[in-house]
Amino acid sequence: MGLFSSLVKTNVEEMKAKKDVEGLIHASKNRGNVWVRRDAAVALGEVGDPCSFDALIEALKDKNKDVRSAAAEALGKMGGHPRAVESLLDSLKNGDMCAREEAASVLGKIGHKDAVEPLIQALKDESFFVRQSAASSLGRIGDARAVESLAQTLKDEDKDVRQAVASVLGDIGDSRAVEPLIEALKDESARVRYGAIESLDKIGDRRAVGPLIEALKDKGWLELPGVASKTGKGSASRKAWVRQRAVEALARLGDARAVGPITEVLNDKHEAIRKSAQEALGKLNARSPAA
Repeated sequence: MGLFSSLVKTNVEEMKAKKDVEGLIHASKNRGNVWVRRDAAVALGEVGDPCSFDALIEALKDKNKDVRSAAAEALGKMGGHPRAVESLLDSLKNGDMCAREEAASVLGKIGHKDAVEPLIQALKDESFFVRQSAASSLGRIGDARAVESLAQTLKDEDKDVRQAVASVLGDIGDSRAVEPLIEALKDESARVRYGAIESLDKIGDRRAVGPLIEALKDKGWLELPGVASKTGKGSASRKAWVRQRAVEALARLGDARAVGPITEVLNDKHEAIRKSAQEALGKLNARSPAA
């Protein structure tokens, strides 16, 4: 079986190299091997020939979720072609959970404005995976029509959905999100609170100063993924403190009210937080009229 799979994969790769769209379309309909169909769908997306639209649209209905995901991703790589968008929107509305999640994700990558309203509706999907994917895609598209619905989703029962929403509202940058984000600073999840601070930082509204000063007392933290080095190796994950992120946000807001509270953070037991406080005070003092 391993040898057969290897030969099949090689055959698909050869067709891709030759841009043999007809051969890849035929392979995408192979009933005997799900991996052939999946790899063919991936290859069709990389080749990017519009002639493959029908085959990829058909593959969105494949019984195997890996094939459906590959087809959705392939259509996404072809950009905002109306037929691709239409098919993905249909999957978002009528597909199973995996198909809806993949469609929501790919529609965000395409960034087509026609996807905004359906993605807003997907914020109410029964699956938290779909809701999370829809929120992320709405942030990527950045259309202000989504702000009010996203703000309401900050009260979603699932913390991962709330975290996704808290993080993307800053990407849209609409001031209507400020008050809901301030309320999210009280969320039980440190990830949600951290995301809310990031978004308030991006929006830059002075209404956030007082609540961010209060967040300097937050003891919460989370693990963030490490950054890949020049050699391609990823570093270990790092601990991110909610109050440290609040210090950084206050420094960028540049309000003198933050000087006293941040000065108290210089006594924090964690060196990284003390360093952030020191840097923040330097920025705030540099903006002071007396500086």
